[in-house]
Amino acid sequence: MNAQIWSTAAIVRETDHVVTVKFDTGNQPFIYKPGQFINITLLLDGEPVTRSYSLSSLPNDTNPSVTVKKVEGGLMSTYIVDQAEQVDKWQIAGPFGSFTPEPHVYTAQDVVLLAGGSGIVPLFSIARSLISQSENTVVTLIYSSRTKEEIIYRQQMEDWAAKHHERVRIHYAISQPGNDLPVSTVKGRINKLVARKLIQSAIGDNPAVAHYFICGPSALMNMHREMLTAQQVPEENINMEWFAPEPGAEPVSLPANMQEVLLHFYEQSNLLDVHPGKSILAAALEEKIPLPYSCKTGTCGVCTARLTSGKVNMVANYALRKTDLDAGLILLCQSYPLTSDVTVEIDG
Repeated sequence: MNAQIWSTAAIVRETDHVVTVKFDTGNQPFIYKPGQFINITLLLDGEPVTRSYSLSSLPNDTNPSVTVKKVEGGLMSTYIVDQAEQVDKWQIAGPFGSFTPEPHVYTAQDVVLLAGGSGIVPLFSIARSLISQSENTVVTLIYSSRTKEEIIYRQQMEDWAAKHHERVRIHYAISQPGNDLPVSTVKGRINKLVARKLIQSAIGDNPAVAHYFICGPSALMNMHREMLTAQQVPEENINMEWFAPEPGAEPVSLPANMQEVLLHFYEQSNLLDVHPGKSILAAALEEKIPLPYSCKTGTCGVCTARLTSGKVNMVANYALRKTDLDAGLILLCQSYPLTSDVTVEIDG
């Protein structure tokens, strides 16, 4: 998708380290789904820097918005949180991502959202969409935070839950609880047993029938996934959005020989020489082919393509679901050709 230039409509300080930026699109069309993200490019110290941020707004809101949490050592997040008011123009690309409810989820009886930290950003958008666009779906949100002061959208969420009290349940898990805690707070770091009991109290003894959306720190996401898998929740009912790859991933062996890859991009076909140690995306970018990409870590899904022949080694995947893999989709930033007959297609 071509980049758009947006201006600032409003800045909202959510916490000491979190800011929401509401954009003025200048009447440019922008269609997206709840849970998707955009790429923001800013010029920092004379160099363009691009980062991905989840949309915190709903598709029918007048102003698209993102909510950014300052990350220690994070160049872009620190700049936005500290100096958002000084930014006049924002270069935007997107929307991207498949972390969004499929149509059948809007007819489900129960949807459980498992959030940690800034993982609440896409999940709160999804939650509001489910309540506004479905008739009977009940949403349960379990939000883990270090302190109550670091809960993003706390007052907004509690007002919204009170308005829809028959269909919305919110539980907090505060690892450093302090005083004056929100209603329905579990003191201490959440674990599998606590999460399972909270889910059971909300939806009963058959967790496999609900749909789950998970976003937050990697360790928390893995814990929730393991807890759900142990309760026989089908893989297709578990949706995860990774902001970063899992830490401590084991090294993988890469192909030792150069392979040719036929790349179909829009109306053009290119024959790439992919040398050992380079992904298909890296080889394409070296040839100045303007493929869409963002994270280069297998988390965002922007560089998704379809493998139509040959074999590749996709060394990491935090973006594609099983149905995507079954359909032949791969992530070019993580895919290394194993055979000389690899052909990939990008629809654009």
